Amino acid sequence: MQRPYERRVRMDFCKRSKGEFMMNPRLQKKLLMFGWHMPTPAYLRDNLAVIEQHLFDGVCIKLPEAAGGGEVFDVTKWRGISQAARDAEMAVLASISRSEKLTDNFVVLYGASTMDWFSDSDWEAVLDHTRYCARAAKAAGCKGVCWDAEPYHDINPWRFLALPTRDQHGYAEHVAIIRKRGAQFMQALQDECPGLTVFALRMLSDYGDGSPFAQKVLNQYDPQAQQETLEACWWSLHHAFINGMIEVAGPGVTLVDGNEDAYFYTSAIEFYRIHPTLHQDALMLVAPELHERYRKHYRISHSVSMDYLMGAWSGLLNGFPDYLTKQANELTEAQRAQWFEHNAYYALATADEYVWVYTEDHNWWTNENVPPGFSEAMASAKRKHAEGEPLGFVVEQMLLDAQARIKRNQP
Repeated sequence: MQRPYERRVRMDFCKRSKGEFMMNPRLQKKLLMFGWHMPTPAYLRDNLAVIEQHLFDGVCIKLPEAAGGGEVFDVTKWRGISQAARDAEMAVLASISRSEKLTDNFVVLYGASTMDWFSDSDWEAVLDHTRYCARAAKAAGCKGVCWDAEPYHDINPWRFLALPTRDQHGYAEHVAIIRKRGAQFMQALQDECPGLTVFALRMLSDYGDGSPFAQKVLNQYDPQAQQETLEACWWSLHHAFINGMIEVAGPGVTLVDGNEDAYFYTSAIEFYRIHPTLHQDALMLVAPELHERYRKHYRISHSVSMDYLMGAWSGLLNGFPDYLTKQANELTEAQRAQWFEHNAYYALATADEYVWVYTEDHNWWTNENVPPGFSEAMASAKRKHAEGEPLGFVVEQMLLDAQARIKRNQP
């Protein structure tokens, strides 16, 4: 069942201005796996037949710690990585058989940081690590790299107010150097792996209004208020890095915004609404001279979180009210699987190409801790989309009712 407002939004969604990527809802979409049980190169090589049995069209591959773990910004860690270890892992990557099923694999790079944006020597090391990871992706026949910019360590390189260099260099100086570093990062990747796809878990989608974690810059229409919000927010400098990447992106390069905020979507319309936000409103964070390049290279993906939709993060998300973090616990197993199918279906319907499924404790390859009905729900969503069928149900009222029960029971 598709309601009138959804039909209108879907029609508008398929109409793009001249020169923009013409999204085709019937285009073959691809499911990617990312999470705590991502395969290492050796695991993928040794268990390829098992992994191919699942619904994914590609997996994100985590390099082992002995070869740097993909943490390209952690210059301290990489000092202890030997050339012999790097060479040995490259041999493993080259030994992975090419798969007709897993056509879109990505080697993961992380933003955990011990580098200084203003240190050229640090950045020589970062770029050396980046080139190694790009060569790893090419050796394994990957589509490109998966870029997880979230720092995870105590040092957040993207938050201006948290950087020790803020006392010596102002915000504008940080924007300038980080745009330069973004260009160097992108150039290093494409030098080693021309025409690659950079599948980023987050890019400009972080500046929207998709969840309590969003930076809420794009809905600020007063320039001064927008600038104040941007300078103070958690991702205050990330847009500069993205501008640098866009600036030098070469022929065939695709920059995919993974829209991690889609973890928390509770309605079909949210998957449609993010497109005008990122294709139009987000241009305010892109340098004017790069607007055409942005349209050429930038694509939108969506995330689906198994953990959030089954209630595993209840009470664990700072900034989220209880009625959002605990709503899944008010649902039956069948209703949680429906919510998963709903989000997977609309993610596939509205993504330019990729949808990524995130899991923590759940291991697809061994079927360990996969919640009841979720595998079937993902298969149903993929089949319905591929065959042009409507989803056949809605979840909005179900979730509103669950949220209302939580609010009523709060002291």
